Amino acid sequence: MKRGGLLLAVVAMVVSLIAAMTHRESVRRDGEYGLWVHWQSDTVAVHWITRAVRPGFLEVESDGRQRYRTETPSDTQHVARFRDPGQRTFTLRYGAAGDTADLHETTIRTRPSRARVSWGGADSVLIVSDIHGEFDRLVRLLRNAGLIGADLRWTGGRKQLAVLGDVLDRGDASLRALWFLYGLEPQAERAGGRLHLVLGNHEIMVMAGDLRYVAPAELETARLHGASYADLFHPQNSALGRWLVSRPVLMRIGDILLAHGGVSSDWLGWNLETVQDSLSAWTREELFARWMDSTYAAPLDSAGLARRASYFWGPRSILWYRGYAQGDGTPSDTATAELHSVLRRFDARLHVVGHTPHPTIRQRFNGAYIEVNTVPFAAEALLLVRRGNGWDRFRYRESGPAESLQ
Repeated sequence: MKRGGLLLAVVAMVVSLIAAMTHRESVRRDGEYGLWVHWQSDTVAVHWITRAVRPGFLEVESDGRQRYRTETPSDTQHVARFRDPGQRTFTLRYGAAGDTADLHETTIRTRPSRARVSWGGADSVLIVSDIHGEFDRLVRLLRNAGLIGADLRWTGGRKQLAVLGDVLDRGDASLRALWFLYGLEPQAERAGGRLHLVLGNHEIMVMAGDLRYVAPAELETARLHGASYADLFHPQNSALGRWLVSRPVLMRIGDILLAHGGVSSDWLGWNLETVQDSLSAWTREELFARWMDSTYAAPLDSAGLARRASYFWGPRSILWYRGYAQGDGTPSDTATAELHSVLRRFDARLHVVGHTPHPTIRQRFNGAYIEVNTVPFAAEALLLVRRGNGWDRFRYRESGPAESLQ
């Protein structure tokens, strides 16, 4: 290599190293960026990370009473364990002792109720999908749409928000984004509104131990806790995992059918409740959390394994289907017939999905099908406003007024 080429290569390497170091330093892990809450029998374990090497503290309150308080030794990784207070919810206050800038609060629901899969009509619904750890962009989007305030709390009143999965993976703030939605759900409900989370394929992947798309920064957070990243979302033992498996993979709001990937004709023999029954049953099995463990022998026959594999991983699964998203021109007659058979079966007029990325929100099939996964992720949200028997359609961006969807 010539001297000039060698010099350029060295400069490029130095720039790359500086960028990598800057990126690592900019990753936040305090508060809900790095929180892990899980159960060990009747004991709750709380793991958190502080911004600097300092003593940590944890307070637990439930039913208006302080149940537990402790300080942890000076470090950046902290853990405390206490007996489950036996209430439906309890509130954690935690962070670095004596540092008001590193003070956080999270309310935990011990056994989240199974989500309803069918809701009556709504005056309006805001729909976003495929956040992929882009917490800051999601916040700007929801704030611009009037659903949250500067303090990140719900300001949407009786409005409804639907998130069509893939909150996890790819981005550096996946944990924070999911904890944010976890906390926003009860706030919306108390105000008379709703936050609906529909599971995506990446939530299923992480809970099942497929970590190929987890950002290095998120993997490092788990390593600091001495855990696998999948442990942070264990479907039976972790706070976030318990919540995730109580959410639907398919739901309907009025005449809007909502899914992450899409509903193929393979599901015409199912209904909303049977889809959810299978999710509830199969995510309770040890097989689900150990799907990627080649040493585990599931106590199932080949037909039982095939049913679960098709549900969670098959190309025509509700989590993965892209059949309606193919091509940029006029959809085929076959796809059109399939979509309308699905809409009739599930008593819907409009199918809204994520999963397949596009530069902007896209309508197909004469408006009967809308894709809301944009790249950059979480850059747009779909707003549906009821007018008569149909919907006026708008897009929100991170700033500016709602725009009519053409």
